[in-house]
Amino acid sequence: MIGKSDSKSSHSVKCGICRVEIVDRAQIYQAGINLGVVCSDCYRHFSTEDLEMMANMFIAYGGYFGMLKDSDFSLVKTLENVLKNALKEKKVINTEQINIRLMHKALLHGISSEQYIQNLNLLVDD
Repeated sequence: MIGKSDSKSSHSVKCGICRVEIVDRAQIYQAGINLGVVCSDCYRHFSTEDLEMMANMFIAYGGYFGMLKDSDFSLVKTLENVLKNALKEKKVINTEQINIRLMHKALLHGISSEQYIQNLNLLVDD
């Protein structure tokens, strides 16, 4: 039996970026090959590159955009914690991995990649 192809189905589909339920299937956008679907708000708000980067980060590290939005986030404090943990575990500090961890934490707190870069620039300029 062939299933119903109604644009509004009872089967729940969630955005791969913000996890909002997409009720109207006509409002679904494909983020990329094997990266899931994206709601119309995320599609309009983020670039294709950002959508792909975020989808990959959430697949690799978990969570979704804005998941921890109601809690406080400080880029400086988060960086300090990441560095302290690396030093405590006597790991070699890899700046690329630190940047990825910080970016992921920023995304979880609802901070876009543009805002994250602006915050990093402020840190560097001080």
